Amino acid sequence: MKAERTLLVVAGEFPPLKTIGRIRTVKFVEHLRAHGWKAIVVTLEPSGREPNYDAKLLNEIAEGVEVIRLPLVDIEARIAETVKRLLGRGEGVATARESALAATGGSGSPVAVAPASAAKSPSVFDRAHGAVRWFVKNFVHIPDSFTPWAKTATTVCLRLCAERKIDAIYTTLPPFSSAFVGYEVRKKTGLPWIADYRDLWYGDVLREWLPGWRKQLELLIEKRLLKTADMVITVSEPKTAYMQRLHPGVKGRWETLTNGYDVELYDARTRTRTFGDGQIQFVYTGRLFKNRRGHAFAEALGRIYRSDPALVEQVRVRILGGVESGIRARYDEILNRYGIAHLYDFAGDVGYADAMNAQVNCDYLLLIVDTGETSDGVIPGKLFEYVAARRPIFALCDPGATQQIIERAGLGRAVPAESVDACESMLREWLAKPVPEAVASDDEYLAQFDRRAITQRFAGLLDELVAGRRPETA
Repeated sequence: MKAERTLLVVAGEFPPLKTIGRIRTVKFVEHLRAHGWKAIVVTLEPSGREPNYDAKLLNEIAEGVEVIRLPLVDIEARIAETVKRLLGRGEGVATARESALAATGGSGSPVAVAPASAAKSPSVFDRAHGAVRWFVKNFVHIPDSFTPWAKTATTVCLRLCAERKIDAIYTTLPPFSSAFVGYEVRKKTGLPWIADYRDLWYGDVLREWLPGWRKQLELLIEKRLLKTADMVITVSEPKTAYMQRLHPGVKGRWETLTNGYDVELYDARTRTRTFGDGQIQFVYTGRLFKNRRGHAFAEALGRIYRSDPALVEQVRVRILGGVESGIRARYDEILNRYGIAHLYDFAGDVGYADAMNAQVNCDYLLLIVDTGETSDGVIPGKLFEYVAARRPIFALCDPGATQQIIERAGLGRAVPAESVDACESMLREWLAKPVPEAVASDDEYLAQFDRRAITQRFAGLLDELVAGRRPETA
């Protein structure tokens, strides 16, 4: 047997935070052990107040995995405290930061917070803090708010490399600041660096809010860092091709390792809701934000309700996850205009176990995928949860990799993400038929997305990479 090797994993998203990005990393770490690779994980130390904090998810981490947790320095909060002291904030006046924390349970993520009184004017402190938030978001958090964390992680990783036998370093993005860690460790130790892109950095459909100058700056940063990477991985062939065109100067190896599903994850979950119980449930589990909206489905449902109410009277659409305020406002306008608010249930964030149970017990899974210029390469991790749940998928996505997988596997069908006409046509077709009790999926085709098979390939790539070079300072 070969000697056990050690992979140093830098992952900003990891249990107990309930992000879809955590699953790829935690499963790689678990399944790599069967191929002679153990992992040391450097990740975020959560406060426990994050809205996506779920202590039960700690059980996802395989026994014996070493996890080093580092706090995230909140630059905005520190600046706000300084401004507060300088301005002498009056008692009882809440800062924007505190309001956000109250609304999100501690994450500090950007949210819309309803003012205590519509007539109340912003205080001097509120205006100053708003300016600070804008400045930090645009000029300090480049490429993201994990930049201070990445500096600490770099120090810790270099110390680990000096004290332990580390064979390679793996950074998974986002957060994109993790790439700085891989770059510095590669430069100072010569250890092979694998940069894993779950999402694109430059060109991602969820980062279109960035001004042009900032996009170009980050592209230059990305180009500089990736020149030292020994392997760059993305989750779809279109994304790999896009990255190769974007970064012709990368000398490292390009690979595609899709996300996947765990065959055993849903084995213990059986359907408890009977078919034909008076409802036809469409379930979406996940957040709706930025370019991930799903308004076309609501519009289509409203059109059908207006012309043929009997066809949709049993439909219930369950949205299990946070909804960005602007997107929710648009939903409210659509639902009120068509009089179909009673057909929608916005349940908010739920536990991971509750989400899986909802997937198994629904009639149809609603998949809402990001739209944008590079959306053809988007394969959301959520798709593979849906694969494991084995319920028919009604997908709103632009033509590309996600549509190909769904329709090639016989899991359901897809319509263009923002085409109300196409959505209405397919919805009418589906509602006119009995709800299928099983999905005739192509399991042989889906076998390539078994997470164990993907991890086996990853382990082989790691072995080849380590065997093909000796550590030396670059």
